Amino acid sequence: MDWKQVATAPCPVSSALELFGDRWSVLIIRDVMNGVRRFDELVDRLSVSRATLSDRLRRLVQARILVPSEYLDGRGRHRTEYRLTERGWDLRFVLIALREWGDKYVLGEGNEPLRLIDGDSGRDLRLGLIDPESGEVVDPAGARLAPGPAFKLRNDAGAGGLDPGHRSSEGVRA
Repeated sequence: MDWKQVATAPCPVSSALELFGDRWSVLIIRDVMNGVRRFDELVDRLSVSRATLSDRLRRLVQARILVPSEYLDGRGRHRTEYRLTERGWDLRFVLIALREWGDKYVLGEGNEPLRLIDGDSGRDLRLGLIDPESGEVVDPAGARLAPGPAFKLRNDAGAGGLDPGHRSSEGVRA
């Protein structure tokens, strides 16, 4: 498929980034995923302004990534903490991919602050592509994009020249 002929919308990457694509939102999701759920704890841990945190929490709740949950503090006051929805938990794969990329290209081999391990064996885990029919891990170099139900060509591309089997030398682009 010639990527230059594919319409830019709808695009799941662009649409997802509209919901949670700024630095603070991703860090909030990461921390809530790891048990930091209360406003003051998030302010302290992330060193984010209260106004910025309030704005991002509001957006993440509107996007149904987080849900507010009431609790009683030690003085009997009702307070709010934030929990991930199913949509939010499904972002764990995005965060794992970002962590793996950051470990490899930003921090460098041997400088990883945390490892993702199997809880039973203790062996390191890596994100992978899985064939849903066979359950087998697929080499990313062999993966291809194919037209889906909402596939569209760019308005200026015309119908000619589209080869769904075309493989760019760079492989799959999401």
